[in-house]
Amino acid sequence: MSKAKSTSDSRLSTNSKEVTIAKTPQASTPQASTPQNIGQGAIEQTMRTLKLGGLAKEWRNVQYHNAEQYMQELLDIEVKEREANRMTRMIKQAGFRVIKTLDDFVWKPTIEIPNTITGEQMENADFVAGKENLVLIGASGTGKTHLATAIALKLCQQGRHVRFFTATGLANILLEKQSKGTLTSFMNSLRKVQLLVLDEIGFITLHKEASELLFQVVSDCYEQKSLIITSNLEFSQWNTVFGNDKLTAAMIDRLIHHSHILVFSGPSHRLEESMQRQKKGKRQSKA
Repeated sequence: MSKAKSTSDSRLSTNSKEVTIAKTPQASTPQASTPQNIGQGAIEQTMRTLKLGGLAKEWRNVQYHNAEQYMQELLDIEVKEREANRMTRMIKQAGFRVIKTLDDFVWKPTIEIPNTITGEQMENADFVAGKENLVLIGASGTGKTHLATAIALKLCQQGRHVRFFTATGLANILLEKQSKGTLTSFMNSLRKVQLLVLDEIGFITLHKEASELLFQVVSDCYEQKSLIITSNLEFSQWNTVFGNDKLTAAMIDRLIHHSHILVFSGPSHRLEESMQRQKKGKRQSKA
C-alpha cells in the first residue's frame, strides 16, 4: 500500500513537472514579437520592389482611423515623394552651374525694365506661356545670370523642362555631337524643353561652324519655346562673337521679335561684395 502510494506520488510529481515545463515556452514574449518584425521588413521590401519608396520610409508613421483615411494618407505620402524626386531630377538635368533663387535677387533701380513686362511677371515666368524671350544685357556682375538662373529654377520647381548652357559650352557640345553623328538626337532633346537659357554670349568669339550650329538652335526655338539670353555686349557688337554679319543679324532678328529686353547697369555685385568683405576684415583686425 505504501509502495503503491509512493509510486503514485512519484508519477504525479513527474506529471506536474511536465505540465509546468510545457507551459513555460507559451508565455515567452520575445518569440511572439519575432514574426511581426519579419512581416514589417517584408512589407517594406515589397514596397521598394514596387518602387514605392515614400511608403517604405513613412508608412509606419501613419495613424489608422479608418480604411479610407489610412489609404489616402499613404497615397499622399507616395505622391509627395515622387514629386520631390521628379523636381530633383529636373533641376539636375537642367545643368545649372550654381543654384540661385528669386528670394536672393534684388530688383535694383539700375535695372531698366521695359514697359512690356513687370518684375512680378518675370518672376512668375508668365512670358513662357506666350513663347516670349528675355534678353538681359549689361556688364559682368550686375545680376543677369542670377535672374536667368532663378527664373529657370522656378520653372523646374513647377515641373517644367529647362536647360541651362553658357553660349560657349553649348557651342562645344554641338560640335562634339556633330562629330559623333548624334547632333540630330541632341537637337530633338532640346526641342522638348520649355525654356532654354543661353548665358554669357559675348565672352568668347566663336568660329564659323560653332556660330552656325548655335544659330540653328536659336532658329529652332523661334516661336516654339522661350529663351533667356544674357550678354555683356550690345546687339551692335554681337558680330564680334559670331563673325558673320548676316548670321548675326538673322539671329538678333529672331531673338528680339518676341522679346523683353532688360538693361543691367551699375557696379558689379561681386566687386561690391568683395569690397565689403575687405572693409569688414579691416574693422575686425583693428578691433
